[in-house]
Amino acid sequence: MNMVIQHIRKIGVAIMLLLLLFIGACKKDKTEAPTVAFKINSYYPNSGNAGTLVTVEGEGFGTAIDKYSATVSGKAVEVISATSNTLVMRMPAGGSTGLLSLKYEEQSFEVGQYTYQELSIKTVFPANGPAGSQIRITGEGFSSIKDPVTVLINGKPALVVSVSDNIIVAEVPADAGFGPITVKVNGKESTGQNFIYQAVSSIKPLTGGKNTKVTINGVGFENLVAGNIVDFNGKSATVVEATDSRLVVLAPDGVSTGPLSVTINGQKITGPVFNVVGAPSIEVVTPLSGPRGSDMTISGTLFSTVLDENQVYINNVLVPIQSATAGQLKLVIPGGTGTGAIRVVVNDQAVQGPQFKDQTLGITSVSPDNGLAGTTVTIKGSGFSATASNNRVYFNNVLATVKTASENTLTLDAPTGLTTGELKVVVGSEEALAPQGFKRAGVTTLAGGPNSNTFGSFAGGIAIDSDGNVYITDRSNKVVKKITPSGVVSVLQVNGSDVAFDTPFGIVIDPQNNIYVADIGRNHIRKITPSGQNTIYASGFSPGLMALDNSGNLYVNINSSFAGMNKVNTAGGFSKVTGPLWPMARPVADAAGNVYYVDSGTDSNNAISRIAAGGGTLGGWIGSPDGGYFDGLGNQARFNGIAGGLALYGNGKLVAGDMYNYAIRQIDIQSRTVSTLVKLRSGYADGDFATAKISSMNDIAVDKDGNIYILDAQNKAVRKIFLK
Repeated sequence: MNMVIQHIRKIGVAIMLLLLLFIGACKKDKTEAPTVAFKINSYYPNSGNAGTLVTVEGEGFGTAIDKYSATVSGKAVEVISATSNTLVMRMPAGGSTGLLSLKYEEQSFEVGQYTYQELSIKTVFPANGPAGSQIRITGEGFSSIKDPVTVLINGKPALVVSVSDNIIVAEVPADAGFGPITVKVNGKESTGQNFIYQAVSSIKPLTGGKNTKVTINGVGFENLVAGNIVDFNGKSATVVEATDSRLVVLAPDGVSTGPLSVTINGQKITGPVFNVVGAPSIEVVTPLSGPRGSDMTISGTLFSTVLDENQVYINNVLVPIQSATAGQLKLVIPGGTGTGAIRVVVNDQAVQGPQFKDQTLGITSVSPDNGLAGTTVTIKGSGFSATASNNRVYFNNVLATVKTASENTLTLDAPTGLTTGELKVVVGSEEALAPQGFKRAGVTTLAGGPNSNTFGSFAGGIAIDSDGNVYITDRSNKVVKKITPSGVVSVLQVNGSDVAFDTPFGIVIDPQNNIYVADIGRNHIRKITPSGQNTIYASGFSPGLMALDNSGNLYVNINSSFAGMNKVNTAGGFSKVTGPLWPMARPVADAAGNVYYVDSGTDSNNAISRIAAGGGTLGGWIGSPDGGYFDGLGNQARFNGIAGGLALYGNGKLVAGDMYNYAIRQIDIQSRTVSTLVKLRSGYADGDFATAKISSMNDIAVDKDGNIYILDAQNKAVRKIFLK
């Protein structure tokens, strides 16, 4: 029996030991909060009478009032409240100026000097704010019988706005910093609580969009994230990091351009303007493949000119950027990235570009990057074979023959059957794409020429029917000429006979292939139908170049100085159009019914005006009366004589024949942005855009495939421009 009891006791002891070990382990695993040492940082006010409440601020204070005692010049002081950061004491009656001391349990502390006097600061509100903000100081003894009251914030004089015996209103000086509020009156001085000066010194970046991470630098911020309210032009933002001198925030959804502000304890600090910009775009990357050490250029829009605000990744590998402009980033290919997408991030707004191949073979440039069959093309890059036949070059899958080759240069002629598309070089098992596709582009003469009699001098207008036939008003020969897509020229006929005009000028063709011809010599517009009818459609004024809207209305320039424009309805009646003064070049009407025209009388044919479908003319919609050559937005753009007129070009775009710049300009209707599609030189030559020449742009038309036809009257020719 004893053995059993002893065995049970041993088991019990073992269990107790295990429990003790477990409890000890739990105690070791439990994280204990670190003890904060008792520390006094400041006290206020430092003067007053009996009953004045003095606040002591610091950290590590005990919260049990009965463990505190205090004295001023040896007389007992009552501690009336205690938190871990703040103590409040009531100054006793019968006390005298001297040292304010504090004892907590066995620890003794010197708080500072306390002066018994009438002058005392009780409260300061607000106790934080920026330069120029006003604070309200309450207390006693502020009235002065000698010099005006003086207010100092951290030792810096503040402008006193108003004063009474109990209230002072003062303005915070610039760069006040952190420190006590001091009031001086009649040779006496009282110090109150510390004031927190707040200011935003800078933000970075200054541009971006939704979710851009912005760092705000300054002073006087709250260390707790929740204590700082940040807005972007009135839109609240999320604060993700906070110190007293730095905040990190995310730009909010719906952010708009305007000042950034920080509000702390109800005090608002306004900082710099944050400018909202869209995400960047990548237009061209060169090369799209290549070895380590090769230079890469990324062209696009909305890059930052501040180098470190741009990031470039190749296959998710961050690559250092060497230089940055708003439209171009340059870097050195590091090697070892593998094959993957190029990604650009600008101020937390990202765009993904084309694939990059980490290999020896690469194409850096193709010159020219457009042309027709037979155009000599030079390709530069790396990893080519010096043996010409070892390099295979494809123009949109059409193989070309390489004429000469070195490791870095290939020369060849664009092949027959060329179409617009990617240009590719294949050497062995590697293949490389050119930075941009090669465009089947250039200028050819569809019919006529300077030494040809196909057309007379001074041809006036051009139009295209649904079958791709081109029509020219040949004023000298008093007829309309028809040109087939293959270039065969004939005279427009009705029932086997040439249609005769006095002075044919403007011409348009509707979707049913009805032809409208303005005959300025007879003051009427003729309509020739596919079935052979030839009638006077409208008469009573001298009609010039014309446009047709989707409802069948004609907008017709009146062929006379400062005579304006008429609108001819489907019944042949006409009325004056409000706005145009002296339009001579072809106008155009878009699908929405808006009319666009150029006006010699107001802008010397150097700007485009717009008549909205619902009424209302906007003169100088794009461009300026001042001639020049500049691509840009709205009135920043410059033209030099839009004698070639206007035509619709694809969805939401126009083209303009910029005669004296020898250029075809594109206008994006929604954004009012002007760009150059083609810029040629004066003269006469067919070929790619680098070599082609043209003498005049008297009218313009666009076919359903996007090819542009120019009436080059000075060369007595119809020129066809391939862009696709």
